[in-house]
Amino acid sequence: ETDVSLSSSSGVVAIDLANGNTGSLTLTENVTDIDFTNVPANGVSSFTLKVTQDSSSAYTVAINAITVSTTGTADTTDLTAKTAGAGGFDMTATLSAEDLMFFLFFNAGTPYLTAQQEMS
Repeated sequence: ETDVSLSSSSGVVAIDLANGNTGSLTLTENVTDIDFTNVPANGVSSFTLKVTQDSSSAYTVAINAITVSTTGTADTTDLTAKTAGAGGFDMTATLSAEDLMFFLFFNAGTPYLTAQQEMS
């Protein structure tokens, strides 16, 4: 699997599934939007995201402003990732902690999210 180095700009993380299905992000700001592109329109696809908390300031990661675009489309509809029991997701605030976020897409729909947290 290809591990894509990711970053955020103005709170937005852009993830292109054409580049691979795993990525790493070290927080430098609050993430308010995650934009997925090139998500297959048919079938099942996934993306594993390792998020490392900053070493000096705790930042947040929002999962209520996710866009999912297929090849050749530009979707700007904000989705909220589906979580177990609609419990949501709160990034671990422990400095330098790592959270693993697993996104699963069925037919480029609203992503399902599971997480393994505080992998410090």
